[in-house]
Amino acid sequence: METSLHRELKDYYVSIQGGRCEVAVSGYRIDAVNDDGVLIEVQTGPLGALKPKLRALLPEHRIRVVKPVVLRRRIIRRDRPGGPDLSSRKSPLRGALSDVFDDLVGLAALFPDGNLSIDLLGVTVAETRTPRRRRPGYRVVDRRLDAILETMRLSQPGDLWELLPPGMAESEPFTTRDLARKLDAPLAFAQRVAYCLRLSGAVESIGKRGNSRLYQPREALISA
Repeated sequence: METSLHRELKDYYVSIQGGRCEVAVSGYRIDAVNDDGVLIEVQTGPLGALKPKLRALLPEHRIRVVKPVVLRRRIIRRDRPGGPDLSSRKSPLRGALSDVFDDLVGLAALFPDGNLSIDLLGVTVAETRTPRRRRPGYRVVDRRLDAILETMRLSQPGDLWELLPPGMAESEPFTTRDLARKLDAPLAFAQRVAYCLRLSGAVESIGKRGNSRLYQPREALISA
């Protein structure tokens, strides 16, 4: 079932870039095609689900994947879908565009590609929840767009560095543990970041430090 967020972002891109929604291309349903012929796919769920479609269409078509990243959310509680709002509160949790690395691993094998660009949209949303007995005790029944706070387009390996702290592209060789410390993030997240950087060509594996793979940013190798 299409969420409000998906529909609103699809309509937003058509409104600013022209074109039309819900187009059939080579046997696939595409969210929109803009006036320049670029296929637009809005993906509010896991990016990896797009892999079969992208593999089939990228050789012949330019594709722009639109990925919203929730930076802030307002939580609306209802006792049933379509029922009245019982409460509304702001979540204390905050997101960042770099959170997309958790999901970008699903498309890492396809990025970069001359026909592929990924638009990251940092958004605030209104998230409607209803209760359920199983953990976590609620079900998200819809998300609506409140605002788009920031945008970033990924098309080249070097663009991935823009999601990370300044200066990391020129840093010394590092392991995923080094990366986790610099990002102040869990090791598992740093491993996903390194995986995306390596498959894109933004870093190269240059050996090991102990049992850990050692990475060198490509920019540092070129300038050395």
